[in-house]
Order: sequence, then C-alpha cells, then structure tokens
Amino acid sequence: AVINTLIAAAQNGKKVTVFVELKARFDEENNLATAEMMKAAGINILFSLPGLKVHAKVALVLRRDRQGHKLPSYAYISTGNFNEKTATLYADSGLFTCNPVLVNDLHNLFRTFQGKENPVFHRLLVAPRTVRSGLIQRIRREEDAARAGKEAWIKIKVNSIVDEKTIDALYRASQAGVKIDIVERGICALKPGVPGLSENIRVRSILGRFLEHSRIYAFANSDGPQIGEGPAAGPEVWIGSADLMHRNLDRRVEALVRIVAPEQIDELIKYVDLQMADSTASWHMQADGTYVRHCKDEEGRPLVDSQEYLIKKHTRRPVRH
Repeated sequence: AVINTLIAAAQNGKKVTVFVELKARFDEENNLATAEMMKAAGINILFSLPGLKVHAKVALVLRRDRQGHKLPSYAYISTGNFNEKTATLYADSGLFTCNPVLVNDLHNLFRTFQGKENPVFHRLLVAPRTVRSGLIQRIRREEDAARAGKEAWIKIKVNSIVDEKTIDALYRASQAGVKIDIVERGICALKPGVPGLSENIRVRSILGRFLEHSRIYAFANSDGPQIGEGPAAGPEVWIGSADLMHRNLDRRVEALVRIVAPEQIDELIKYVDLQMADSTASWHMQADGTYVRHCKDEEGRPLVDSQEYLIKKHTRRPVRH
C-alpha cells in the first residue's frame, strides 16, 4: 500500500525519494524487485550505505506552494516497518508531527543517506554516532541524581539488550539507587536482582497475541529546554528503532526521537508501567537468568492481558447519530 501510494505520487508530479535497504534478512530479492518497480515509475532510489545497514523507520513530506514558499511539512518516526503485514502482527509506536525542528532533523537524516557528513540533530539520537553515548549519558544523569538524593528512575522497553557498555551503566545506576524497569522480548544479557549488583533492576517479558516490537527509553530527569520547544520539565522519553545490541549501535543507522508533548510522555510511561505491573500477565526474569510465568493472582483469577487492554483502550467508539 505504501509503495503504490509513492508510485502514484511520483506519477502525479511529486518528487519522491526512497531509501531501499538491500541488506534485509530473507527479503533482499523482494526489496531489489520493489526498488526497480519504483525506479521505473520515476522515483529516485537510494541504496545501501557502505558498511552500514539502515534500520531507521522514517518518512518525510516536504511541501511548497506554487510560488515556492515553504508550507507546513510532515515527519514520521516509528519503531515499526512500513509493512502492512507486520503492521497487523506487531505492537509498535510512532510519532507523526509537523514540528519544524523535527522536520529539519529528518531532512538532515535523509541527506546523510545521500553522503552528507556530520549533520546536526536537535531531537534525534542517530546510530552509529550518538545512540549508545546519548543513552549512557542519560543513565549516568539518573545515577548522579540518585547519589544527590533526588528522584531517579529509568524505564526501558526493547526487543533485546546485550550491549556491555549499556548494561554496565545500568548496573552502576542500580547500585546508586536508581529504580530500573525493563520490558524485553528477546535476548537479555542483563541479570536483575543480583545482590550488590542489580538489586534495583526488574526485567519482565510480554508474550501474547502480538509481537512486542516498540522501543521506549524513559528517564526521570530531563536535560532542560529543547530548541523550538520551550522549557522541558519532568521526565525525558525517547522512541525509535534501536535495540541495545552491538549491531544496532555500531553497524546500523538507527534513529531515536525525543517526545516532548506532556500527554504523549505520560502515555508512553504508563504503557511501560502497565506491562511492568504485578497485576499484568508477564514473565519475570530471575537473578539466574531464568523466567517465571505470572498469569494468575493469589485467588487464581487471570491477570490483565496488557495487549487486550490496549486494544480496548484504543478502539474507536462508533459514532452515535
């Protein structure tokens, strides 16, 4: 559906550029055929970067009027792919905005696909340059806050976590008193609840009807105002495509975007809290790396299915006439 819409736009006289990642597991041949089809329709195709795989999920619409004056443009950054099949199976999060700062950030990101070096980003962390360092900086900020006697917590939702530098930073934060909650679906090399090491870390996993695919990074403390956003108070929250794995942080182009709208920050934090809650059905990781399933309360009643809960919450009510 997305490809057909891009082709229609090109045929209607719009300038369309698509980056096609050929290094896609099990899908290289299909991606190449799709690229050739779009190219034949007049779409400008960009292919894989040397030594890097582009894993970021972004879209940008730049608009001008007939006189060439800029009009409000649109940016989209997601944790999920532009794929209508996986869209029915995966649980993902995305930000759709006309914020000019973020539009400019995405414009610069697309320019890197065309060879521009050292771009400036204001609301993005981009691997392999700044995702690991940016997250570790924020983990250490929570550690400093805890040592200073301030409120300090970290909430993370990822597919996998194996990066040693990030895990070491989380261990140090835990030892300083930072409360750390992690929702992970795949591989987790971090061990929670180990005395003297990770007593303040909890790890849980949600397995259900949908594949949990979103990546959320939330921190109790903020680093201050954002360009074009006014003062930033309260928690700092990021979403995007990057897991805490070597391949994501060192060998891929990944993008995390900072969420600034208070109601969106609150919604994402509540999303992680829901999946971490004792009243929610989940798998609890033990200090030895094993998992224990929690699906019933003390009276034998089933615990909350977080995915079903979110379906009901976000289902649009029928219009009443």
